[in-house]
Amino acid sequence: MTMKKSGNRDKLGKERLQPKGIKVVRDLADKLAEDFKESNLDSASIIVDRIEQLKDLAVDGQVKQLGQLKDVMKNIMFILESAPDTSDELATGDMALCSSWYAPKVEVKLKDLLEEFRDIDNAVSQIKPEEFQDLGRRMSEAMYRIAPTVKGMTSLPGDVSNVAERADEREGSLKDADTKAMKKSLDSQEMDRSLLALADCKPKLLDLVDPAQRNLEKVQSFLSEAHSKFKQAFEVPCPCSCMTSYVYDQPSQILMQLLENVDRALEIDLQPFSDLLSGLRDDFNDLDTSRISKPTKMFSTLASERLNRLDKIVAGARPSGISPCCLRP
Repeated sequence: MTMKKSGNRDKLGKERLQPKGIKVVRDLADKLAEDFKESNLDSASIIVDRIEQLKDLAVDGQVKQLGQLKDVMKNIMFILESAPDTSDELATGDMALCSSWYAPKVEVKLKDLLEEFRDIDNAVSQIKPEEFQDLGRRMSEAMYRIAPTVKGMTSLPGDVSNVAERADEREGSLKDADTKAMKKSLDSQEMDRSLLALADCKPKLLDLVDPAQRNLEKVQSFLSEAHSKFKQAFEVPCPCSCMTSYVYDQPSQILMQLLENVDRALEIDLQPFSDLLSGLRDDFNDLDTSRISKPTKMFSTLASERLNRLDKIVAGARPSGISPCCLRP
């Protein structure tokens, strides 16, 4: 009879103890959220996200898009270089009657455009996507440790809060919490070496970015005006300038091919490459890696104490019992 009452008392004590343990875990999660803010870990996480974006863009290298652009440039170059051999095709429709007068004037303007275009074609050829891919690979090797470490720390307050939620929903689940994995997420030694590797990606970075940015802007500027430039080459000069509208209504095959290739070039999405160049210059080149290392080290120091207490609570929830001294945040 007495033994039965004792067993009931033990059971009652356990039921009272479990909610208190869960409350302490919740308090620890709140403390970790405060540590997150105090250490400015959110800022480090944002920086890492940005570097990850730039790394992915660099690895891609916009090889496909730049390859398409180079193909279009090759087509335009061929058309302009071949124009003198197809002078009989420059005058079409009503202007064909004046071909001997009109065609030579168009040839001169196309020749000038050819010289201008050689500079544009050279600008495209000087953009080396493989060099950005190499940079991206080196950034990837460094970020392989950095990103998971920062993300692991960032998720820690939520992970501990989830432990309390699961324990509240299912009795006895507190003992299953993987505090070992949580503690491992605070280890930043490997990341410190990776931050040095990331910093090693920055020397001579602008020697790669700035010429590519100038060349890209030169190409984009030309393409934005290319329609007008090519059409102007086929304008009918005085005293027959009124015939220009007829030329545009009945364009030569050469003009149509030039305009079609310009349209193809303008359809190529070079914005990601432009974003990569500006991001490398504005965000990565000036990156101080201590903006990642300092918050992570501070958070790791603060969070270690919280996880040590959580570890004791989880150990106490296992069959050996729990010590009341552990139940404080």
